[in-house]
This record gives sequence, C-alpha cells and structure tokens, in this order.
Amino acid sequence: MANSLEFYFDYISPFSYVANAAVAQLAERIDVYVEFKPMFLGAVMQSTGNRPPGMVPAKGAYMMKDLLRCTSRYGLDFRMNPYFPMVNTRVLLRATCGLANNPAEQRRFMDSVFRHMWATETALKPDDESSVKVMCEAEGFEYSQVLAFAEDPANREAMQSNTDSAIARGAFGAPTFFVGDEMFFGHDRLDYAVEALKAQA
Repeated sequence: MANSLEFYFDYISPFSYVANAAVAQLAERIDVYVEFKPMFLGAVMQSTGNRPPGMVPAKGAYMMKDLLRCTSRYGLDFRMNPYFPMVNTRVLLRATCGLANNPAEQRRFMDSVFRHMWATETALKPDDESSVKVMCEAEGFEYSQVLAFAEDPANREAMQSNTDSAIARGAFGAPTFFVGDEMFFGHDRLDYAVEALKAQA
C-alpha cells in the first residue's frame, strides 16, 4: 500500500514509547497508513547479539538523559519503570495483535499501555496479572478480553510472525520502521522514513 509505514515496537522499549507519540503526530500532518507490528524485542536482540544500553554503564547513563530530552520534545511525561528491563511483555503484545481489526481501539490500548509503562506513578509490570488488571480498570478495558486476546493462538502466531519478520528484515532493536524494504531504526529516523514515503508517492 502506498504511503504505508510499518512500526515495529515492544512496550519494554522506552524509545518505542517516544516513537508511538511521534507516529501519532506524524499521522496528523501527512496522509499515512501506519501498520503496527508488536514484536518481542528480547528475541530480536538475542537473535542479533544486541545488548540493552543499560548493560553498558556509559550508555545507560546517557540513555536516561536522552529519554528526558526526547519525552520532553514530544510533550510526554516520563518515569523510569522500576521493573525495566526484566519483564515479559508477550501478553500485552499478543493482546495488541488481537485488536488489529479495530484500529481506534488498538491505538487507545497502545497509548494506555505505553503511558502506564513509562509515565504513571504506579508503574505497569506487564507480566503481573494484578498490575495489568489495574491498568485495564483505569483505562476502561476488560481484563478478561485482554487475556482472551493474549491466549488466542492466532494472536500468538501474529506476534511471533512479527518478531520473525523483523529479524529476517534486519531489525536489531526497537523502534524500527519500514517503508517498503527500507529500514529506519529509532524514533529520530522518522523524518527519513517520511522522505522515503514522499519518494514512493
């Protein structure tokens, strides 16, 4: 599809939180179809031999300063999630896949999860049932439906397919964007993706 932007992300990635806001602002400025691709970042990084920035002390210290700059630029609140990076986001990623046929609700769910992961005082722990329930109640989602989506084999397969395709196409982290076969890594490369979209039109 022309003017199509693929957005690979994982809720565990704070820069995916920034990218989510950047994509929303982009969609207000230009005519673009955004295809959301929830992927399991841990598998992508393991496959490519990549390591989280926090495992390199100098990178970890820089990342914190950079996150404050980036979230401020997009008007986002930010609180470091105390459970980062040792949480499993698969349930929420699969649930996001389950909402693919309802784009408005999928977008609302994504915004809610990102906000509770990276902006609220009571940080979301994605692999803790009670924590996910609190998020669902606060945002008007039925926890039972979220769980049903997460346990649906079709959504398990969709999330795995996204992860496998990200690896096959050369992704090594999140957020990652594709315009056709051209890959762009990081929310700060979104302008280049826009140039590729314009060239494609």
